[in-house]
Amino acid sequence: MLHYKRIALLALFAMFALPASAAFAQGGTAGTGAAGTIAGFIPLNGAIAIGACIGAGLAVIGAGIGIGRIGGQAADATARQPEAGGRIFTNMIIAAALVEGVALFTIVVCFLTFFMLTE
Repeated sequence: MLHYKRIALLALFAMFALPASAAFAQGGTAGTGAAGTIAGFIPLNGAIAIGACIGAGLAVIGAGIGIGRIGGQAADATARQPEAGGRIFTNMIIAAALVEGVALFTIVVCFLTFFMLTE
């Protein structure tokens, strides 16, 4: 079983602590640097582009987990009541399509953000 809280804490650590430790390794302090930079060495546009890529990845992971749970629980429900399999399948497809639509919209927004900033 995945421990989602631990994964979220690890992701927060990676986003905030690692750039700060790299700034300290360069001899500076975190948060100080030239205008338009983060921690003195990451350009602001680059940081936003990295955030957009991380957001697209999280959208794909979330959609995969959601659709997997929808399919698994639909299979369980069909195993319990085989006569309701048709209605369960229809509801499963509708729910999976809605989850996939939201994920696709999120990925498009993340990619547009990425490409608008890297021009």
